[in-house]
Amino acid sequence: MQKAFLISMLHISMGIFAQNNIHYNFTVNTTFMANENFGKYDEYAEERDWNIILPRALMLRNGFDVTVNHFVSVGLNLGLDWHEDLDVLAVPYYIDTKFTMLRDGNDRLYIGGGYGKLVKLGKAFERGLYFKTGIGYQATTEKAHSFIINIDFHQKKMENFENGRLNSLSLGLGMSFL
Repeated sequence: MQKAFLISMLHISMGIFAQNNIHYNFTVNTTFMANENFGKYDEYAEERDWNIILPRALMLRNGFDVTVNHFVSVGLNLGLDWHEDLDVLAVPYYIDTKFTMLRDGNDRLYIGGGYGKLVKLGKAFERGLYFKTGIGYQATTEKAHSFIINIDFHQKKMENFENGRLNSLSLGLGMSFL
């Protein structure tokens, strides 16, 4: 009961203090690793493999950001993380905060952090805690959307994983809509 009250008060206060700037955002992040087969002949593709780095994980994020003032925005997000080579599938839901470092018109360079949980939707999914920190750039257009590029550090604390956590650094591209 107390938890529901606190969450509802947070939601109400975000709505009261917001400048009516609620944005839906969607980003696609990926982690990279060095290609162990760089320069070797790939019989399946019948050519040499000249890729220096390869994508390792795919992370989809979507959520809503509320602009509190010109320097701070708070968001509620839901994601899907797939680490194919580690056989990890996770669904994080988290609250994040972004602090604007530099602003040029409506464009901004920001740092941010987030905290949440991993939802266990079935046997294939992991349960645990989720932490995120990063830096990003949001470039607005003349229309009601903007483009996002970010670099994020993610940590997933999971019981059934070696060392109890999975750390990753990702590059993300996305869009934000008014």
